[in-house]
Amino acid sequence: MFLCRLILLTIFSCILVTASQAKERRNSNLSGKSVLMLGLADNVKSYYFSNTTIAEKMGVEENMIDREYNAIIMENIMTSANSAYKFIPVCAETSVPEWISKIRVEGEADNCYSDVSMVPSDEYRNVLDMAGAEYLLVLNQHYLKWQERPMLTLFHIVSYTLFDKDQNEVYRGNNYFTSMSPEPLDKLKKISSKTSSRIASAITNQIK
Repeated sequence: MFLCRLILLTIFSCILVTASQAKERRNSNLSGKSVLMLGLADNVKSYYFSNTTIAEKMGVEENMIDREYNAIIMENIMTSANSAYKFIPVCAETSVPEWISKIRVEGEADNCYSDVSMVPSDEYRNVLDMAGAEYLLVLNQHYLKWQERPMLTLFHIVSYTLFDKDQNEVYRGNNYFTSMSPEPLDKLKKISSKTSSRIASAITNQIK
């Protein structure tokens, strides 16, 4: 009886080890799929709230609105993403400004997308290579859409576009979260977490 239990325990342990090793191999295979995230400058838009009002509610200087919105979404994406995928943030205000200025943004709100076809291919690929990334995720716009009916609601619409290493568009999408008004940074981070998680899921589903 003891010998039978020992044999069964040994077999069970081997199964667990094999499953663990298989999982590690799968994660290792996926670990090379890294995404460089870029939040564009001047990408917070609203026809209802002024930048002064948004900045006051957020508790930041007006020239920091875009950077803070981008940083919050990118940080939430990194936190919520599957560990097998690596999301790498880059700041538009401090990194390769000439390169970024060539990115075109079309449309607004839930019909907004970006175009990187005007970026020199060698510059584009070099930036991704330096980051060890295979894809570029551009946060095109944070559109603050005010709605008065049927109830007072502020929609924070986050639009984004995913590109591969050859500058081909892989995917474009948008997600939103809501509030009653512009919010301070700590609350923005909290209420945008589910939206950021959905963005991370949408991206990882595209690059599996």
